[in-house]
Amino acid sequence: MDEEKRLQQRLQRIGRKKATRTPPLEKARRDVSGLHPGEPHETPHGAAYIIETQYPRTHEHGSSPLSLLTPFESRSAAEIAADPSLEGLSLEGLVFLDTETTGLAGGAGTVAFLVGVGKFIEGEFWLRQYFLRDLGEEQAMLHAIEGDLESSAGFVTFNGRTFDVPLLEIRFTLGMRKRFPLTKWPHLDLLYPARRLWRRALPDCRLNTIEREVLGVQRSGEDVSGELIPGLYLDYLRTGDSMEMERVIYHNAMDILSLVSLTVEVLGRHRTDAFSNLSASEALGVARWHQGAGRSGPAELAYRAAIESGDPIVRLEALRHHTAYLKRLGRRDQAVDGWELWHTLQPDDPRPCIELAMYYEWHARDLDMGKTWAEIGLDCLSNWADDWRCEEISKDLQHRISRLKRKLETRS
Repeated sequence: MDEEKRLQQRLQRIGRKKATRTPPLEKARRDVSGLHPGEPHETPHGAAYIIETQYPRTHEHGSSPLSLLTPFESRSAAEIAADPSLEGLSLEGLVFLDTETTGLAGGAGTVAFLVGVGKFIEGEFWLRQYFLRDLGEEQAMLHAIEGDLESSAGFVTFNGRTFDVPLLEIRFTLGMRKRFPLTKWPHLDLLYPARRLWRRALPDCRLNTIEREVLGVQRSGEDVSGELIPGLYLDYLRTGDSMEMERVIYHNAMDILSLVSLTVEVLGRHRTDAFSNLSASEALGVARWHQGAGRSGPAELAYRAAIESGDPIVRLEALRHHTAYLKRLGRRDQAVDGWELWHTLQPDDPRPCIELAMYYEWHARDLDMGKTWAEIGLDCLSNWADDWRCEEISKDLQHRISRLKRKLETRS
């Protein structure tokens, strides 16, 4: 018996069977008749499925109509977004963009199966949603989207600078074999100014949280959580049942409309004449922004609005930043009241006492007051955890007190 036959017998004895090929599953018929008012649009690459909705400028999303965007200038948007290329553009010439994808991590394997593009056209807000009925339609969808984007000046997104726009650029490269440098376009990404304004007051800065707490938007039961969307689309591809896709399309449309309302709220809260209407946390965020831009006047007005608030946590943070800012500008005498208020609000914290001790010793030349504040600061440390930081501050304060005592003795 040759070696091959012996090997076959041994395999049979251990129950090994010859592998059989599983016939491929028949592709599910995908019923998109429920995705009204969508319809296919022919492109050189086949049909792209587009859902188009028009909203009048007076359409209210949450507590404000879409038309409130009109009075704002792109100069403020450019400063808020730290993107100088936005300056000089019409805000109504920007595209409001949001994507729904097959994965939340991004990368070359992630596909945008639903792309929402909102823009103002002839006095109305047009929303076009490009939906992949099948992954094979990606080229057609990208070709259709390209036409919308080429007539636009730039983007408004929420976290689109790191996710949506780079993803689309990748898909154009992979799906169309075309270089479309979307990441170079002017871009107002609202995530960062939203965090600046509301991270201290809201449990998180997700768009749906900001919608509910700031914009006054209440989504209907049609909505679906963003985390579930990739799985729902994969279920649709597998089963052909588009029922859940209706909810995803609703979710995407609400996101786009919220981008318009959020742009209005963000730009409005950064105006210099809005400080009196800001919450404490908003005023502090705006103050930090003006400070970073080198505008000391507006920064101080916003800091004072935050300090005068009734929120003790925000007041303390505002005092810390404001006094440090005044010290950096060489205006320590104006920071004294802030340091004293900081100590009153947080008597266990030695930091304002140290600042006051240094001020009175080296700038006001009041050695008695310097020694008094150094001693108060040392007392504050009794409430701190006994760790290396506490030990270092204690050594510094003891050294300062000894030096001040010597100076006072020499003077007398």
